[in-house]
Amino acid sequence: MAEVLDNEQTNTADAAEKARGTASLLAANLMANAYFKKGPTPGGYYRSELNSVCYVEIALLTAIGPGGIPDENDFARWEAAAGHIAGSLPSVSVRKTAASFYIIYIVPENCTDGESMRCLSGILAEKQKNMEKAGYIAETLTVDAGTMTYSVISGRKLDNRNLKKVLETTLKGSARLSGGEQLDEARRSVESAREKYRSIQADERSRTSGPSLLIFLIVANVLVFLADLYFEYRTGNDILRQWGVQDNTLIMQGEWWRLITSMFLHADWMHLLSNMIFLYMLGRSLSLYYGNLHMWLIYFFGGLSGNVLGLLFSTARSLGASGAIMGLGGALLYRMTLGKNAATFRHAGNFTWLALTVGFNLVYGLFTPGIDNYGHFGGFIGGFIAALIIGKIAERKQAAADIES
Repeated sequence: MAEVLDNEQTNTADAAEKARGTASLLAANLMANAYFKKGPTPGGYYRSELNSVCYVEIALLTAIGPGGIPDENDFARWEAAAGHIAGSLPSVSVRKTAASFYIIYIVPENCTDGESMRCLSGILAEKQKNMEKAGYIAETLTVDAGTMTYSVISGRKLDNRNLKKVLETTLKGSARLSGGEQLDEARRSVESAREKYRSIQADERSRTSGPSLLIFLIVANVLVFLADLYFEYRTGNDILRQWGVQDNTLIMQGEWWRLITSMFLHADWMHLLSNMIFLYMLGRSLSLYYGNLHMWLIYFFGGLSGNVLGLLFSTARSLGASGAIMGLGGALLYRMTLGKNAATFRHAGNFTWLALTVGFNLVYGLFTPGIDNYGHFGGFIGGFIAALIIGKIAERKQAAADIES
């Protein structure tokens, strides 16, 4: 009799370990293969797309009844846990205009007999109906850690392709693994995800060395604008614009500095404010992925490229930092398409929204008079080329370092 009890205890422990391993591996694969990030709730993981979010909550159900078989106390605990998870949804969705929720319950093998699953399904079906009545876009799933299969409580098909792919791949790929082996695989997946994100970031030393591009440019542009207003008020002449605006005729006569000084001049407060806001948005987003030196190179190369394009193909006088700022937009597009681990970069921040904003500004200029489109497109192309060169040099250095090591 004692031997039978020992076997029951061993089987219960194995089932619990398998369930823990399944939960851990699913979470790790969401981060490593579908670019989910850790959310604010204990088992929560999210993935943002534009102004919406997909939120996945992974919960592990365990039984403490005799022999690991669920009893009334276990069902009461499960119902309370399901209610707590459903009640936590408002705190997740508060900053998003659209959110879809997927709550996945991992059930150990010893808790999946017919009566236990019927009782659990009834509890979860009630919570699912309550979430839908409250207006949430939500689905509740159960995963049988014994058979490594899943079911959707509502009976509908799982409509999120990213989650469905990761879930099915995880269950199929780890069906023959023990719980301990699953945990080891989960650790490797988490480390792989972390390495991907580390690989797209500039090292801390390069980010902190030298003056901050954002602070310098915003302060410099504001001070130049104020100085321009002061001299105009005192003298009645717009001295700084006379000496610094991009005038192609004067540039061809030798006043080459106007290709640079025009980047620090603005027509009015709204011109300055809109450019500084856009500069802050792009610069802040890219500062983690480029060192200060590279940010400076991209910005000024983009600005010069835009001004040179205007010099070659336009006769209009122009001023403003928008061409240089579009250079940062070009660097953003490079990192999203051709840069190292581009897919990881796209999901590291809200870069899709930023890219659409850059594209809108480029297209908007085509239909709006008074905008220097040569400066915008030239800056964008120049920034893309600068980022491409920086990226290729970094790849060569990394390849050389790998060979030496």
